[in-house]
Amino acid sequence: MQDEPWEHYERSRTWTGWSYPIGRTLVEAALRKAGVRLLSLDFSQPGHGGDSTVILLLRADRYADIGATYHLTRGTPQRPRTALALSAVPSSLRPQAAEALTTGGALDGACAWLARAEKADPTWLDKAHDWTAYLDNGVLRVVEGER
Repeated sequence: MQDEPWEHYERSRTWTGWSYPIGRTLVEAALRKAGVRLLSLDFSQPGHGGDSTVILLLRADRYADIGATYHLTRGTPQRPRTALALSAVPSSLRPQAAEALTTGGALDGACAWLARAEKADPTWLDKAHDWTAYLDNGVLRVVEGER
């Protein structure tokens, strides 16, 4: 068994002019502090390359207990059903994104949400949910969703 608080880890290469706002060590520390074990931790390049006023920072997912799930054989409840993806940002926004994730509370907020998600009501767990943090015109914005 691995020592890391995730079963799968992947770090994608970034485009020129993009970088990750924080490193794996900070993410790992936040996960351990919250007592969260993930199915997957991904550092990923977002799907767009242009400048935007809304930048994806971080997305936490809790996959449904019913039906097909990410990286899981159907009906495998003993493994984690949570994932966390940290997005690369334009290098010019890296300091602002790092601040939103750390002192702004986005990373701790995502980890706290993941911890609560694993202990949620069974009715809530029957659907997939996500918690997403954006930098929207320089302001941290968090959106929760259900699928």
